[in-house]
Amino acid sequence: MTQLNTLKQKTHEINTEIYALYLSYRDSRVGWHVRMLLALAIGYAISPVDLVPDLTAVFGYLDDVVIVAAGFRASYKLLTKEVRQESLLQAYEDMNSDTPTSAFAIKVVSYAWLLLISLLVVFCYKLLHMHSL
Repeated sequence: MTQLNTLKQKTHEINTEIYALYLSYRDSRVGWHVRMLLALAIGYAISPVDLVPDLTAVFGYLDDVVIVAAGFRASYKLLTKEVRQESLLQAYEDMNSDTPTSAFAIKVVSYAWLLLISLLVVFCYKLLHMHSL
């Protein structure tokens, strides 16, 4: 039973870290390059096009895990310590609040989609303006 509790605790910590990364993305002190790196990691995770096809045993999913984890880690490392601490504190407060779990889950999924859409808009905007120079 203790392994199950440990697994639940680790899962909660990972969810909190991802939510904190989202909150830090929304901070105005974060540069566009950090946002772009995060968008690329999320985009690769949900993209049907992979470097190694998923039908390839083990390596098909391993490349997804490695690239997405590396993107999250790199974007997390590029954040300032102050932004990381503030967003992590806010994430812990939100995750441990008394709101119903289903409402919070809907919030997290909605924020993830908003994050993805806004990152795509920023990417397209930058792409369009790079050609006009």
